[in-house]
Amino acid sequence: MLEIEHVSGGYRPGVTVVHGIDFAVDSGHAVGLIGRNGAGKTCLAQTLLGVLPAHGGSIRLDGTDLTRMRPRERIRHRLALVPEGRMVFPQLSVRENLEMAAFGAGLRLTVDRLRRVEDIFPLLARKAQSRAGTMSGGEQQWLALGRALVQEPKAIVLDEPSLGLSPVAIADLAESLLRIRQQGVALVLMEQNPHLLQRLCDTVLLLDQGQVSSSVDLSTEDGGRLVGAAYLGTAAD
Repeated sequence: MLEIEHVSGGYRPGVTVVHGIDFAVDSGHAVGLIGRNGAGKTCLAQTLLGVLPAHGGSIRLDGTDLTRMRPRERIRHRLALVPEGRMVFPQLSVRENLEMAAFGAGLRLTVDRLRRVEDIFPLLARKAQSRAGTMSGGEQQWLALGRALVQEPKAIVLDEPSLGLSPVAIADLAESLLRIRQQGVALVLMEQNPHLLQRLCDTVLLLDQGQVSSSVDLSTEDGGRLVGAAYLGTAAD
């Protein structure tokens, strides 16, 4: 389980952007955080991974306190990030990108680890020797997901994974993330696309001005409708 308790953070000391965030997500489940630009999604994602220091609260994965760990330590404790904008290494090949990701987690890119990724993203096998910078946005997103998966994560934080993707690519993204969930990985999605969250998540939290303003349980009959309505209400502010 990934447990987030009263987490606050910001881009510099003394300036808090996200305030007292609380949620938990079990293995094989997904929690979504939806909100307009500036709501604090990216700040929260970077705080969870240690790119930004937490101003308060705690972050635990399977009982291990990650709150004061550096990003690489968190990765080695199996918390992975798919950053906004993919952030692949454009001059390196697809295979080299995967090797670098495995190395960052203290692992080698073994045949078994590579097969696990390529079973979900067969395109990465076909383009193993292609430079990442020559790939389309959707293909780079598969590579960003593959880099996270090769680290054998217990939980993945995804920051705006559907950004810039076509409707067809978003549908493919949803299918891939569902398969990752089925492998027992916990997912945290920072998103603006309510339809993707409805497809993937058990619970969606509405993030507004750095705080959780409401929570929607998608197991209820009208949960999906409430996600869209809550997000549209916030976007109109």
